[in-house]
Amino acid sequence: MLRLNIRMTQPMIGIHTQLGKLEAHSTPARLSTENRQARSNKGWTQCRVDIDSYPSRHSYGYDSHADFAAEHGQQGFSDLAQSTSGHTQQAWSLIENAAKPGTDMIHQIYEGRITDFINKGKNRHIVAELIPAPKITVHQSELTGTVDPGDVTEHVDTDAFAKTHFTPGQVETYLKQKGSVHQWVTEDRYDIYA
Repeated sequence: MLRLNIRMTQPMIGIHTQLGKLEAHSTPARLSTENRQARSNKGWTQCRVDIDSYPSRHSYGYDSHADFAAEHGQQGFSDLAQSTSGHTQQAWSLIENAAKPGTDMIHQIYEGRITDFINKGKNRHIVAELIPAPKITVHQSELTGTVDPGDVTEHVDTDAFAKTHFTPGQVETYLKQKGSVHQWVTEDRYDIYA
């Protein structure tokens, strides 16, 4: 008896896939620093003592040129006017009376001068005044300057976007095995391995 043998293979499809890949690389932040060192900038002034002894020196006759001129300037003009007037009167007196008989005008003039000089000496008096103390001003030492606290500034520079690279995915299909149907005839048996 004849037997029909059939061998059948199914087609096989192979699929090879590669996933899409997104790569993102962030750029590291860049750090920079500005540094200004702190400084005290402090100092001090020297202590100073000012002594004004002029009032005490002025009391016993030591005058500055300005004070001397102020005090004796007007007196000089007054003495000059008085002396001029006196000499003028004396000259007119000599002119009018010196030639008269029995007058001794020159002797009387010099006698009057000597008498006036003696009388002025008798009328002199001394005034005792307290000599003022010198003015002493002390300027204390002072702390000057301002403190500079310094400055440490850090700058961080970053990029707003990361560097990215996208590799698209792939799908590859191929026929791994073809489909087929084989038939043959054997006698008295089935050929299952053919």
